Amino acid sequence: MATVHSAGDYLVLCASSQIYALKISEDELFIGGKVDVNEDQGSLSLLKETLKDQEQEQDSKEIGDAHVEILCSTVSRCESLLAVATSAKTVLILNLPSLKVQRCFRIPKAPTSITFDQDDSHVVVGDRAGHVCRYTVATTNTSGYTDMNGDWCSCEGEPLLGTISMVLDVAISEDGRYLLVADRDEKIRISRYPEAYAIQSFCLGHSAYVSTIALHGGRLFSSGGDSVVHEWDMERGTCLARSERVSENPVRRMCICETENKVCIAAIAGTLLTVLDDKLKVVNKFSSSDPLMDITSHKGNIIGVSNSSVLVFNLSDGSSRSAHVPTELLRSLSMSRDPIPSYFKNVTHQNMFEYFKRKEEKMESVKENKIRKRKARQSRKAAAKMKKITNETEVAVAS
Repeated sequence: MATVHSAGDYLVLCASSQIYALKISEDELFIGGKVDVNEDQGSLSLLKETLKDQEQEQDSKEIGDAHVEILCSTVSRCESLLAVATSAKTVLILNLPSLKVQRCFRIPKAPTSITFDQDDSHVVVGDRAGHVCRYTVATTNTSGYTDMNGDWCSCEGEPLLGTISMVLDVAISEDGRYLLVADRDEKIRISRYPEAYAIQSFCLGHSAYVSTIALHGGRLFSSGGDSVVHEWDMERGTCLARSERVSENPVRRMCICETENKVCIAAIAGTLLTVLDDKLKVVNKFSSSDPLMDITSHKGNIIGVSNSSVLVFNLSDGSSRSAHVPTELLRSLSMSRDPIPSYFKNVTHQNMFEYFKRKEEKMESVKENKIRKRKARQSRKAAAKMKKITNETEVAVAS
């Protein structure tokens, strides 16, 4: 997995287990700092201090030996903090641009998305199990909570909400009032933050999973498996506008870019980057040689990353070019893999055919069992009747 963010003059790029603070000058990237989460997680005493029982200590050893990958990341609104969530079910908070680790803690499930709240005091994490929890940026002494199912969780944190569907993206509205949760079941849930049990609205209209949401002012945009970009009224849950289908492939990520007092929405799907205006009309399209994994807006341009390159898309003149990337960064990009290749559900006509076939086989099996049981009952009755006749005959002969 590879992600990219803009943080002031720096680009923050996460690829595989590496975090890079980069500066770009004349289409050349310069590494200002680097951190490997495999090395830091093995050396941080903060992580081991939270593991008290023997089972957790064993988990810690396994984490130290296994290769840990970054699954999602985010930059704070003040652009001085970076939060990354890993395949080892840990979250690291780092200072920018120094990449010094400020804090590290465990989370209960594999993460899918992460964001900071309005005042950067908490990080909000969504996971594959459908849970959304928030954690303090500052070090806390609290440990353990009761989750949405009533079970005790030994990790720190505060549960916000739970769903029966995999959470794919989370965001906090720019005024800090709402928590936005996109999931695999084609919907966006708008809840009051942090009292997320109070649901403000549902945004319904996508025909496939919702993988990405983007905010600009009070405007909410979303897209995903149906490759259609929607704009929503957050408070009412109504669709204000929708684009045409931007690609045959599902939309992976969106970002907002402001150029010359205009707002553009950029969406990536496979090797294609589509730029839409604020009315969701397509104004430009770019293509790359490899599928794009993430994009961000940086100094009026769109920066995209793939497994083999870092691309700069100029929205003013419609040009695109590949930045010169250091060898070690290319190596990290080439090692980046999707944790979940596809979010589409396995619901097909072939699946229905298999269902009816299994149902027919089951009905035949039930029918055969009924016949077998009926024959067994008849045999027992016949044997009992024969035994009765035999006993009566023996009594008659004896008398």
